Amino acid sequence: MRKRVLGADHPDTLTTANNLASSLSHQEKHAEAEEMQREVLAVRKRVMEAEHSDTLTTAHNLASSLSLREVLAVRKRVLGAEHSDTLTTANNLASSLSRQGKHAQAEEMQRSVRRYLVF
Repeated sequence: MRKRVLGADHPDTLTTANNLASSLSHQEKHAEAEEMQREVLAVRKRVMEAEHSDTLTTAHNLASSLSLREVLAVRKRVLGAEHSDTLTTANNLASSLSRQGKHAQAEEMQRSVRRYLVF
């Protein structure tokens, strides 16, 4: 609807697309998320400045989606959920999510890490 009403290049439309890409990534639909984030990033670079905070946020989300989530999935598969390297990656992902303002996702990730810590 935002595309139709505001246009594909409008900042609010781009924010919605970026949020959708983040949701896709959270659902482990990484290919769809990556494609959408790349599209949003290309438009933001064209419409805004490459150093605009929204452009940088999209670039960060793309980088986070590609690296930390993928590394976490592989580490869980190869090393197991309780391995210290897996927990470190999960904690780093939680920190990244928190910096993006995705506090509920960050808390969920931090709780999953905490389950394996011994006090």
